[in-house]
Amino acid sequence: LATAREISGPDVAISGNLDPTVLFGTKEQIEQAVRDCIDKAGGPGKHLLNLGHGVMQGTPEEAVGWLVDECKRYRGKDA
Repeated sequence: LATAREISGPDVAISGNLDPTVLFGTKEQIEQAVRDCIDKAGGPGKHLLNLGHGVMQGTPEEAVGWLVDECKRYRGKDA
């Protein structure tokens, strides 16, 4: 994502994938993965976050909620 941001410049939104296996991790791991992905893409408002291959079968529903909540909550590393 960082390379895509470098190439496209600051004014283009980037759609970037989060590895769906991260949703089998802890709440803290999921939240950190969301923050890292958004930051690499240039920060909030510059990024469309999605899962690389969607939600995998067997993914805990609670983990999907943590992902969505952190996407809504995160305001960037400089906030």
